[in-house]
Amino acid sequence: MSLTALRDPGYRPYFLGNLLALQAIWIQRVGVSWLAWDLTGSPGFTGVVAGLGMIPSFVTGPFFGVLVDRTDIKRAAWATTGGMIAGLLVVVLLLAAGWLGPLALAAAALGIGVVTSAHHPVRMSLGPRLVPAAAVSSVIALGSVNFNVARLIAPVIAGLLISTLGVAATLAIALAFHLPMLLILPRLAPRDLPPRERAETVWQAFRKGVSHAARDPVVRACILLMGVFTVAGRGLLEILPVLADGVFARGAAGLGLLTGAAGAGALCAAVGLALLPARSWGDGRGIPAPVVAGLALGQLGVAGLGWIDSWPLALACVGALGFVSTLGGVSLQTVVQVGLTDNMRGRIMSLWIMTGFGMAAVGATAIGWAIEALGAQAALTGFGLAGFAAIAALSLPHLRRAR
Repeated sequence: MSLTALRDPGYRPYFLGNLLALQAIWIQRVGVSWLAWDLTGSPGFTGVVAGLGMIPSFVTGPFFGVLVDRTDIKRAAWATTGGMIAGLLVVVLLLAAGWLGPLALAAAALGIGVVTSAHHPVRMSLGPRLVPAAAVSSVIALGSVNFNVARLIAPVIAGLLISTLGVAATLAIALAFHLPMLLILPRLAPRDLPPRERAETVWQAFRKGVSHAARDPVVRACILLMGVFTVAGRGLLEILPVLADGVFARGAAGLGLLTGAAGAGALCAAVGLALLPARSWGDGRGIPAPVVAGLALGQLGVAGLGWIDSWPLALACVGALGFVSTLGGVSLQTVVQVGLTDNMRGRIMSLWIMTGFGMAAVGATAIGWAIEALGAQAALTGFGLAGFAAIAALSLPHLRRAR
């Protein structure tokens, strides 16, 4: 069973600390996204702000991935957690002082994005180093459950808090949720990295990671598949204020429900994956056919959202999109991660983050401006069908039956 990592006393505190920290990240994301929409009423600007929070994964993410493979992982976790706290504090203070306009919000989103681009490779490297190698797939599945519990609960809380207490108080609560991780980090004992075979510059180490990913056809296909789906499918989940208020006029509470629906679907997928043997969905030998089918159906769901005028049906479709996003993300990440050594994990996972998170910046920005220019129906139909075609073309050579 994929729950075995929870039996490890070295991993349990990290799992629990991450539960609160991920609540903070999701409350922050909903709050900043709502601020962008509330300040301007522009789908394009909302997409730009969402993109600024993720675009550093392209630029600085690979650099941080190299550093993770050669640094003290606990110190790195301290630095990134502290950086996220500092970024939230700046936004709260600017908002309370009445100085937070569109330009300041965009700058703050970019700053938080830089810190987040460092935090993701730290987070994705630290968990597997707290358990034996045989339990790495369990850590991946449990990490997804953690992530998607937060995705389910935090947006609903955020929507209610924004509508009752305001955005400043909501972001202050998110800041407080980061604090327990600072108390948990000293208790963790990750495996030491193996000694480097030879002295390498940061650039040489980065090239070695890229070469490793490029030579492995399955890893390469997983990264490309995740990139396509992130742009054409998951990018929509980053600009849900446009759907919640711009299309359905449901306000902040509707945003919480819509994002919560995505989280509910994601949680169902995460729990199912955690309860199944890891080899059922990703064992490094190939890409499971049900995963590809799910991603393709998710793209058709994006196209269908352009034609929906029913709020309950929109909630169901976004929930289904959350389900396939997690199904694909966890399964494909498992395929990538199971064969990695600790001293290569940060670099390869920084490439994964470039596609799985960084490409969401491209998708959020492109979908936002397309909706503003063409309308929701044409934009979502186009992105959905284009994503479906690209996923089909990329996956056919690498399919295998789930066992």
